[in-house]
Amino acid sequence: MRTIRALRILTSSLSSNSQKTLFNSPFLQRFYAVGTQPDHLPTSSTEEEDDTTSSSSVFDSSEYDMGFSLNGDSEAGKIKNPTWDEKYRDRVKSEVFKEEIKSSRIVKKSEEKKKNAAVLAMSLLDAAIRWQDKEDEDDDENKEVTVEDQKSLAVGIIGAPNAGKSALTNFMVGTKVAAVSRKMNTTTHEVLGVMTKGHTQICFFDTPGLMLKKSGFPYNDMKVRMESAWSSVGLFDVLVIIFDVDRHLKRPDSRVIRLIQRMGSQVNPNQKRVLCMNKIDLVEKKKDLLKVAEEFKDLPGYERYFMISGLKGSGVKQLTQYLMEQAVKRPWDEDPFTLTEEVMKNISLEVVREKLLDHVHQEIPYNIEHRLVDWKELRDGSLRIEQHFITPKMSQRKILVGKKGSKIGRIGLEANEELRSIFKRNVHLILMVRLKS
Repeated sequence: MRTIRALRILTSSLSSNSQKTLFNSPFLQRFYAVGTQPDHLPTSSTEEEDDTTSSSSVFDSSEYDMGFSLNGDSEAGKIKNPTWDEKYRDRVKSEVFKEEIKSSRIVKKSEEKKKNAAVLAMSLLDAAIRWQDKEDEDDDENKEVTVEDQKSLAVGIIGAPNAGKSALTNFMVGTKVAAVSRKMNTTTHEVLGVMTKGHTQICFFDTPGLMLKKSGFPYNDMKVRMESAWSSVGLFDVLVIIFDVDRHLKRPDSRVIRLIQRMGSQVNPNQKRVLCMNKIDLVEKKKDLLKVAEEFKDLPGYERYFMISGLKGSGVKQLTQYLMEQAVKRPWDEDPFTLTEEVMKNISLEVVREKLLDHVHQEIPYNIEHRLVDWKELRDGSLRIEQHFITPKMSQRKILVGKKGSKIGRIGLEANEELRSIFKRNVHLILMVRLKS
């Protein structure tokens, strides 16, 4: 009776609104609920949002066990061999299930022998082909090149968006210096990549994508980016015009055709120009490549035509040999043995941007401002890199952070692993997502 009176007094002293709040509160749910209860009461939605916006928006690689060494050996990523023995499995099949195992085992062994023999033959053939080139390269690298013997060349790579300019630059240089993505306008500024072989150093300049309107003039979208790319066209010793030949065969773009025709319409006495048909590995009928070459053969501005695959490396050797022959005698612009801090900073930004484009879609990655906030080389030789993503809207910030920081964490883990393999040292990467103030 006393408890009933106490409850009546309690309910009469509170209003209807406070009644709903009280009886829906976690305290009374816990008091009247049947069964075991968690140690902590559930938090409100506002508290969860505050927690998401504060702690989950920051990725710190030191909080994760990366599980791999600098040599790329990953303990977590290794697939362990099965613990069972094939002999016992065959014994069970033969004695219990009365299956014939001998013939299948003999066939399996013969197939494995053939496969191993084929792999060995291919490896020996590949080694025989590349042995002489490798010896020549090693001899050239061991020799000290005097300033009088040095040759250099500045090569500009231009083309429509998503033509494969960055993939070609990375392949020529031998390491990642520019972000590569399936999305359009991945490259937003000029990226430098350096290749040094023997006495020759070639500087590749990867430029943003260029397009032409029907009137023949450049597009005005992203004006600053386009103007910087067009203004630098005449500064290179050799200009490589690249286009996606697979897309040209399936769905020709008049804007790309106008760009090719404009660049090759007349001979430039101060600059050599070559036309590269990229992504030939995607073309099913190789005869179609001759049709494309026939289409642009009458343009006098192009000295040579190349069919290449910047991603797979097909035809790149011939292009490299041609560029080596065009080098002129002058001192090198970059140190071939060390990566400058400025180059390393640009590489770190490009790698993180590539992972951002892989995991964030639509217009969001183009609206995000990406900054390098801090760069420190620690005493143990490792690097501490802090980068910030600044979003104009709260909704974009939540998308980039992901549920409990899952998306920004995935971007950070993949970028941190790739930066370790590029720089050959430990990297402490910090990524923070902020709202534009």
